Amino acid sequence: MITRGMLKEYLKYIVPTMITFTLGGVYSIIDGVFVGHAVGDAGLAGINVAFPLVAFIMAVGTGVGMGGGVISSIARGAGNEAKARRAMGTTLTMLALSAVPIMALLFTLATPICELLGGQGETLAQAAAYTGVIAWGVPFQILVTGCTPLIRNQGKVAYAMAVQVFAGLMNVALDYVFVILLGMGTAGAAAATVVSQVSAFLLVLGFFLKRENRIAVADLRPDRHIALHALRLGLAPFGLTLLPEATVVAINVNLSMYGGEQALAAYAVVSYTACVIQMLIQGVGDGSQPLISKHYGAGDADGVRRFRNTNYLITISLGVLGLAAMYLLRNQVPMLFGASDETAGLIAYALPVFSTAYVFYGFTHASTSYFYAVDDAKASSAIVYGEALLVVLIVFGAARLFGLDGIWLSVTAVQMVLSVAAAALLRYRHRARRPDRAAEPARPASGRPVILSERREAPRSGDAKDPVRRQP
Repeated sequence: MITRGMLKEYLKYIVPTMITFTLGGVYSIIDGVFVGHAVGDAGLAGINVAFPLVAFIMAVGTGVGMGGGVISSIARGAGNEAKARRAMGTTLTMLALSAVPIMALLFTLATPICELLGGQGETLAQAAAYTGVIAWGVPFQILVTGCTPLIRNQGKVAYAMAVQVFAGLMNVALDYVFVILLGMGTAGAAAATVVSQVSAFLLVLGFFLKRENRIAVADLRPDRHIALHALRLGLAPFGLTLLPEATVVAINVNLSMYGGEQALAAYAVVSYTACVIQMLIQGVGDGSQPLISKHYGAGDADGVRRFRNTNYLITISLGVLGLAAMYLLRNQVPMLFGASDETAGLIAYALPVFSTAYVFYGFTHASTSYFYAVDDAKASSAIVYGEALLVVLIVFGAARLFGLDGIWLSVTAVQMVLSVAAAALLRYRHRARRPDRAAEPARPASGRPVILSERREAPRSGDAKDPVRRQP
C-alpha cells in the first residue's frame, strides 16, 4: 500500500481520471435515456449495435495516445526530456493520420457492417443512421481521445478532466435539443456527440498552442522506433477499449437468435448502466499509469509496487460496491430508460448477473494497466486479447447450452478465467525478474551502491543517456 506521503500525488492523478471516466459512463446513460424515450426499444438496440464502431474509433485514439504517453512518462522519469517531447510529437502525428482510413470505412460500409454486428430490420436502420453521422466526427474523436492521456502524462490531470467534462455536458445539452426538441432520433444523438467532440478538440488544440506545452515541428516528424514502440504498448489499451465490444457483438448476435429485439434492448440498458462500474475501475488503472510509468523510469521499484497494490484494493472494492448497487437498483433502472414491460423484466434479471463480472474485472484491469505502465506489452496484450478468444468460446457455447441464461452468465465466466490468467502472469513476472532483489542496491566492500539492472535502452543521437532502470 502507498504511504501517507504518496497519497496526495496518487489522488491527484486517479480522482480526476475516475471522475472523467465515470461521467463518460453517465453521459452514455443519459444518451440512452433520451433515445429510449424518443425512439423506443429499436433506437436503444440500434445504438447498441452501432456502438462497437464508436468504440473502435475511441480504441484507436486510446491505444496510440496511451502508448505514446507511457513512453513519454518513462522517458521523463528517467530525465530524458528530449525523448519525452519526441514521443508526444510522434503520437500526435499518428493520431491525425489514423483518422483518414476510418472515415472512409464508415462512409462506405456503415450499413453492411452494422448488419454483421447483429442489426436487423428497424434496429439496422437506426444503427446505420447513427453511424452515418458519427463518421463526420472521427478526426476529432480520435484526437481528443488520444490527446487526453498525453495531457495527463504531462501532469495536467485537471485539464484533461476539464476537456472530457466539457464535452460530456455539451453532449447532454445537445442530446436534449437534437433528440427531444428537434425529433432527430438516433441521428440526433450522433450529431450531439460529433459537435461536442469538435468543441473538445478546440480545448485540446488550445492546450498544445500554449508556449509551455508547444511541440516543435521537428518533433512532429514520426520517429520510427518510437512509433513502433507506441503501437506495441498501445495494443493493450486499444484492446481494453475495443474488445469489450467484442463481448457486445457476440452477445448481440446470440440475443438476436434467442431473445429478439426485447433482449437486444434489455442488453443495451444493461450495458449503459453497468459501464459506470467499468469506467470507475478503468479510471483507477489509467489514472495511476503516469505515476507508475514515472516511478518505473526513475527505478523506484518500491513505489511501483505500492501504487499497483493500492490499485488492486480500490478496483476490487469498486467491483463489489457496483454489484451491490446494480442489485438494489435492478427494478428502478428499466423505468429510467422507458423500457417496455417485457424488456423491463429482462433488465431486472440480467443487470445483477451481468454486473458480477466487475468484481473480477477490477483485478484483471488493474493488472493489465500495471503491465503496460511498466513497458510489459506482452503480458498486457495477452490478457486483453485472450479475453476476445474467451468471449467467442464461452458466449457462443453458453448460449447453445443454456439459452438466454447462458448469455447473461457468460460475461462473468470470462472475467473469472481472465483473473486467474492475470494472477499467473503477475507471478511469472515476479519470479522471472526477481523484483525484490532488483529493487535494492547491492553494496560491495567499498560501501558504494551498485544498481542492479535488467536492461539498458541504447541511446540514439540527440538523446540524453537513459539511466539504468530496475524492474519492479
